[in-house]
Amino acid sequence: MKFDAIRMTRFSRRNVYGEKTGSIETWSPAAAGIEHVDHVDHMVRANAGEYDRHVAAILGAASSWSYSDPDTFAKVMHRRAGVPWNETVALTARSPALLTDTTAYLVQSEDGRLCVLCFRGTGILNIVNWLSNASSRAVPFLSAGHIHGGFFRTAMMLAAPLRNLLQSARKGGSICDAVARERAMWSDCLRRDPRDCADDRRHAGADMGTSRGVLRPPRGEDPDVLEALYITGHSLGGALGVIMAALLFADPRLAYFREKLRGVYTYGQPMVGYHDFKDRFERDLGKMLFRHVYRNDVFPHLPAWTMGPFVHFGSLYTAKEGAGWMPSRASTRRACTLLTTLASAAMAWFQQEVFVDFPFLDRVPLRRSLADHAPLNYMRASQQGAASVGLL
Repeated sequence: MKFDAIRMTRFSRRNVYGEKTGSIETWSPAAAGIEHVDHVDHMVRANAGEYDRHVAAILGAASSWSYSDPDTFAKVMHRRAGVPWNETVALTARSPALLTDTTAYLVQSEDGRLCVLCFRGTGILNIVNWLSNASSRAVPFLSAGHIHGGFFRTAMMLAAPLRNLLQSARKGGSICDAVARERAMWSDCLRRDPRDCADDRRHAGADMGTSRGVLRPPRGEDPDVLEALYITGHSLGGALGVIMAALLFADPRLAYFREKLRGVYTYGQPMVGYHDFKDRFERDLGKMLFRHVYRNDVFPHLPAWTMGPFVHFGSLYTAKEGAGWMPSRASTRRACTLLTTLASAAMAWFQQEVFVDFPFLDRVPLRRSLADHAPLNYMRASQQGAASVGLL
């Protein structure tokens, strides 16, 4: 497990020149040079289970930028996604033997009232992701139905550390400090002299580069600070987001976060579970699950019919080229077979992106496309319905 923690602080590094010259201002504010928007209040005040176009635009940007590195993702959330001066933790878990390779971002607002959990989707060149997606043999989900085995293994790799981070955020504790405590705990085992461990634990976090001194976890009697939680993701990330949201309603240790969940916004999400999984969570989670499908995106039609009786649930929103999201009652037709569907979708990609000056190709009926699955399409469609948000 790899942790990357980014803190968007309001102040830059100490002005060494100012200290030497006796300048009064030894800390230079960074706010003047970094533009940003603030939508924290709007996201906190949004009603649970009620679709919000501004939130869809914010989370559409987050899910699209989740394919970037942690530093870029944190800056995008600060400058354009409406969570300024945030703390962002990236969790990466890889186990090729178990066909798991995934990254999740947890973003905490400066005041601690808001958290956004965003899962990264399938990497184009990541063979482990593709094998995991194809590994569709169903497994039990905590005695609450059956779900896609590859998705389940991938999600459970991150479940425990995410639970710890969320519990820290619940009391307003810094998620960056929580990561520093985790690192300090495991680094103690690397000491050659075990007698040094006791001293190290007392000073754990003192040399972590933070401004908060010794990193103590929030106490149980501290008041709850977290008011709103959103879960999002594109493609595979959307499927993992649905599973994590289902854990909130299935795991008693996460019961507190059920009432804090405002919505689960997924983009180009494949099907996750069987009918028994849908029946278990449709009443509680279904009203807060908003699925977005752009044009003829192929992946919402997968897994294929030959891979098991998978179904969708939640509210569906669709968009055409140049238009925003509109609610839809259409049922998602399942693909027949995986290979033929992906081959047809690949041909549609060439038709849309490469052979654009061959009008006769438009006569070829290709109902599903890989090109429509691009994160950029989902981000643009999300902005069409909330132009005032001002996201890129």
